[in-house]
Amino acid sequence: MQPDLATALADHAAGTDGWRALVRELSAEQANWRPASQRWSIAQCLDHVRIVTEAVLPGLEAAVADARARGATASGPFHYGWLGRWFLAAQAPGRGRGARTPGIYDPSATEVDAAVAWARFEAVQARFGAVIEAADGVDLARVRVPSPALALLRLPVGIWLLALPQHTLRHLVQARRVRDDARFPAA
Repeated sequence: MQPDLATALADHAAGTDGWRALVRELSAEQANWRPASQRWSIAQCLDHVRIVTEAVLPGLEAAVADARARGATASGPFHYGWLGRWFLAAQAPGRGRGARTPGIYDPSATEVDAAVAWARFEAVQARFGAVIEAADGVDLARVRVPSPALALLRLPVGIWLLALPQHTLRHLVQARRVRDDARFPAA
């Protein structure tokens, strides 16, 4: 497997496993507790990650299938432009404060059923893992996918495949901060 995809798959697994460990034993109150009115709960963070990944998935699936059909293949190593590298770096956990989320990616403003949110997240994560594996051999730098939120933003498939697991890990860190807040409700 191409090294970028191996990295994406490892980060993808770490994010999925981390979320599983975090949400496994939360009560409904804990899952929906917010440290402040303008901050997200753990369930909202999880729902947001699912919404973002689910929005990008159809474009990734189509681009990978189309690239295979057209013979747009390469073995790498791949080199990405400055915009893609910036986008990827912006998704990394611990990279300061995130940008304002485009409205199409907002989680529910009301209480989120954590069990439903987890089931949806898990289904999307399974699809995403399959896309990573299917992309092996595709030219990860030349094949591009538009952003569902910003039509003019077209990023290489490789950037999306690396960035989405980083985004998942970034919000896992955010959710852990919610859980670690001194005011977090006891079980």
